[in-house]
Amino acid sequence: MKISVAHLALLSCLMASPLLADPQIGGGTCSSATLSGTYSAVVNGRAVNSSLAFTKVWEGLGTISFDGQSLVTASLTTNTNQSTGVAQNLAGTYTMQANCTGTIAFVSGDIATFSLESYNTGKNFLMTGQDGNYTITVSGGIMPTVTCTPALLTGSYAFNGSGFGLSSGSINAANNISGLLQFDGKSVITATWYIASSGAPVATIATGSYSLTSGCLATATLADSSGNSWTLHFVITAASGSSFSLTGASAVAMFSGSGRTESTTPACSVSTLSGVHSLVLTGRTLSSSGVLTGALQSVGTATFDGAGNVTFALTANTSQARGTAESYAGTYTLASNCVGSLNITTGDSATFTLIAYNAGNDFTLTGSDASYPLSGSGAQTPITCAANSYSGAYAFSGNGSNSTGLGASSVTGANSISGLLQFDGVGNVTGTWSVATTSASSSDSVTGQYTVTTGCAATATVADALGNSWTVNLIPTATTGASFSADIANLTSEFTATGHSTFTYPGLAVVNAASSVAGSTPPGSIFALYGSGLATGSTQASKVPLPDTLLTTSVTVNGEAAPLFYASAGQINSQMPLDIKPGLASVVVRNGSTTSNTVAVVVPGTATPGVFIQYPTNQGAIENQDNSVNSPASPAHVGDTVVAYFTGGGPVTPAGPLVTGSASPNGLSPVTESTQVTVAGVAATAINYTGLTPTLVGAYQVNFVIPQVAVGDHTVTLTINGVASNNTVISIAK
Repeated sequence: MKISVAHLALLSCLMASPLLADPQIGGGTCSSATLSGTYSAVVNGRAVNSSLAFTKVWEGLGTISFDGQSLVTASLTTNTNQSTGVAQNLAGTYTMQANCTGTIAFVSGDIATFSLESYNTGKNFLMTGQDGNYTITVSGGIMPTVTCTPALLTGSYAFNGSGFGLSSGSINAANNISGLLQFDGKSVITATWYIASSGAPVATIATGSYSLTSGCLATATLADSSGNSWTLHFVITAASGSSFSLTGASAVAMFSGSGRTESTTPACSVSTLSGVHSLVLTGRTLSSSGVLTGALQSVGTATFDGAGNVTFALTANTSQARGTAESYAGTYTLASNCVGSLNITTGDSATFTLIAYNAGNDFTLTGSDASYPLSGSGAQTPITCAANSYSGAYAFSGNGSNSTGLGASSVTGANSISGLLQFDGVGNVTGTWSVATTSASSSDSVTGQYTVTTGCAATATVADALGNSWTVNLIPTATTGASFSADIANLTSEFTATGHSTFTYPGLAVVNAASSVAGSTPPGSIFALYGSGLATGSTQASKVPLPDTLLTTSVTVNGEAAPLFYASAGQINSQMPLDIKPGLASVVVRNGSTTSNTVAVVVPGTATPGVFIQYPTNQGAIENQDNSVNSPASPAHVGDTVVAYFTGGGPVTPAGPLVTGSASPNGLSPVTESTQVTVAGVAATAINYTGLTPTLVGAYQVNFVIPQVAVGDHTVTLTINGVASNNTVISIAK
């Protein structure tokens, strides 16, 4: 199985696509240009008087536009406990530092100051601040670049939110809401929702009409079965219409929340929810005069057995106690429309409405126990975790409360928090955050250590500049570890927060070198690692066996040196050592005397193929029957035998010894798992060989016969043991 010199050169070029620099594995660098364009915006404001009563609540929804330089404008529709549907336009300036934190100052329409954080490579933002009347949090994401029509909202959506009960414009209770909204794609909306304030959630049915602007803002007016009139405002947050943020208001209640498409194909059952999920569970208690008498923030896990039994394992903070371990057990049901109930009977007595969505990967809870109206949400967590599962920078924000100290009979005020936490992957954490009350904001820096259980729960203990000790309990809310829920507390403050990687989560920055898919590099295959400050220059290996160091750069996997193909400030290409055991592995880059953050990478034990492409096109790295490189100018023909080069082929039956960093042995080293190749969806006429490419390191090839397909460019897909590669293109002529 000889490979041509021309194609060897081609593979060398494939491994060096450009990437913006950053100071670590993953991560990135921000500027004012990071936030540019129109974003959705959800605003929540709270005001507490000297008697500790909630006097005002402000919930807004709309858009915020950043000009990419320094100017910001906001167009909102707002509800308060005194008025609904008020248009509000704001203007001001913003800054954004390299670490993705900054400030906003609105000077027109309101006088308000905020701390600002960007995450998800500038696609989302968080804000925390105050305007002298309210403690305010704001969140948002880049708006869809589509023209919205009523047909964009079609079918059933699960939604949930938190809010307040009202009586003659005064706040008299805390409540939570969840349910289903059904859109007909034209103008009719029906709703079944459940409001929990005390006791079991109360079901309400409402019907009405909705309209949707071309700018992806919607309004609905509904009447419920009790004769209450509701106005809902939406901002669409996905181009497909699959998700939205919303606010709702009537004379008896107001709330804000989010919704997402509720798939009922196949229909839900108790087996839809199965396994370990993250869980954040919060509660608030207000007296009939609006006094906030208690608050609960907790994070942990919910484990569903798929047969109707559930357990909670939580770490909780209240004004009475911090860091309390709580264990609950009970039962759950789930109807075919993915709405059911969850009843806790051991450890506490609580009743919830349960809604599953995203094929059971996520769920919401709305209910109460004897002490609090409760709201919860959950998502699938990684299968296993280590300290390096938390790595890099996370932007976070949340709401909370103050008290005079542990054991206080009531809270003393409402506040909010936002900032940045930086994890090094080996147990050290640093950060900056800003805490806002109704009238003031204060900033601080923190430093400390964190530990992670194999079940993915983490605890950090940090100290601020004044020596105050804070405890942060975290649980990941994405299987990648790119986001988390947390409760944050010291003796006088407690918060519930959500965090998100500011740029690419470091674990997703180590990928199959051909497919660019994370967690897809079995032992012996080639991976690419992205970041910046990774090398002092750009160079590639000039001989085989491959070196362990290029310039002053080296890479280790579980402490073992990984051979290097290529190194630059922004990218490294390396071979996964052959003896790395499948599972979670630690990857570290050393550049001279400096060491990167430690990153958790999933190493599969079986094939996860990625076919090389000819950067920057999607043309596959495919060699024609005459040894030329396939391209529109040099096409293949039906019936030809061609060779596609890939990595991630998994275990093989070797023709000779396999040595990390050395060329594959001469002769055939076929993969041990079944192979399929399709061209334009048509199975290849024959597959003559799938296995290691002799004389190359970490490269595989598949030799196949082109089936009967039309002339032109077609998609090629390689599948090994049921795992499909990235799609690449082959050019076919007569």
